[in-house]
Amino acid sequence: MKMHLTAAAIAIGSISPAMAQSVETPDVKISLDWAFQGPQSVFLYGVDKGEFTKLGINAQVDRGNGSGDTVTRVASGAYQFGWADIATMVKFNAQNPGKELVAIYVTGGNSPLAVVTVDGRGIKSPKDLEGKKLGATAGSAALALFDIFAMDAGFDSKKVTWQQLSGALREPMMVKGEVAAVAGFTTSSVMSVVDLGIPLDKVVTLKYNDFGVRQYGTAIVAQPEFVKKNPKTVAAVVKAINASFMDAIANPKESVAAIKSRDPLVNPSTECIRLVDGLRDLTLTDEFKTNGIGSFTTDRMADSVKEIYQAFDLKGDISVDKIVVNDFLPPKEERIPPALGSCN
Repeated sequence: MKMHLTAAAIAIGSISPAMAQSVETPDVKISLDWAFQGPQSVFLYGVDKGEFTKLGINAQVDRGNGSGDTVTRVASGAYQFGWADIATMVKFNAQNPGKELVAIYVTGGNSPLAVVTVDGRGIKSPKDLEGKKLGATAGSAALALFDIFAMDAGFDSKKVTWQQLSGALREPMMVKGEVAAVAGFTTSSVMSVVDLGIPLDKVVTLKYNDFGVRQYGTAIVAQPEFVKKNPKTVAAVVKAINASFMDAIANPKESVAAIKSRDPLVNPSTECIRLVDGLRDLTLTDEFKTNGIGSFTTDRMADSVKEIYQAFDLKGDISVDKIVVNDFLPPKEERIPPALGSCN
């Protein structure tokens, strides 16, 4: 059964005519950034709990194939909304004038960018990466921003050698010792290493944000023209996604269970750990706990955009108001996250 590789979760239940009339576009498609794993279950759980239908939205949620693919889907008009890495969206905007997207709800208070390795490789701090061979996928944000990470962390990136790897081979080759470490996302790499037989407490993670990198993480993205023409739809979708995050934070085990009907081969235990780790490290930041999920500071966002432009040697406008629109956020009290639940 391969449904989970292409299509996705259709909203359960029906929308009343009155609810449908309250939004401009009741039927929307949302592209996630990756396969149906722990972090992506947030959206599926929200669909199953009726967070979208109660607001007049019939949401089709599809898996993605990386943030780059998601951004392209939304820019083409095939999807009204996408969940993607902000750095990838900023890069796309700079390289595709006239097709720019905007972030309408920031879900990643921190970035998942990191170097991941295993205990025993002699890597306990960024400085230890000097003289090592690392692996990364072509065009990855983790590779592109590695020099920024090195500058902030105080080591010489020129003393690191690289091997280009496919996403499927990245972690297996690292575990086998063919590369000392890999650069990628914590949300995908860490539990992939665990799935290969490495105990979680033996996985070493050097997170870019911990060493001075200013990046935010994921966000809901959309076309500015769609946002302008469909403000009620955008507000309803943001409200539903916000509620979905609150649901998943409080009940991660139940959130992950929502994957099962879309992918019967999923390992709920692994995905629950992946979800909880991602929520704890990326979403439940001090900033989000205090000001609510979706909040950001203009100075830090501007710094993060400058990092992206520097990393990819981009030109053009980097004003924050063309990157993020926060006009559709629910009230602060609805965005303050609950206590994080457990997988037990």
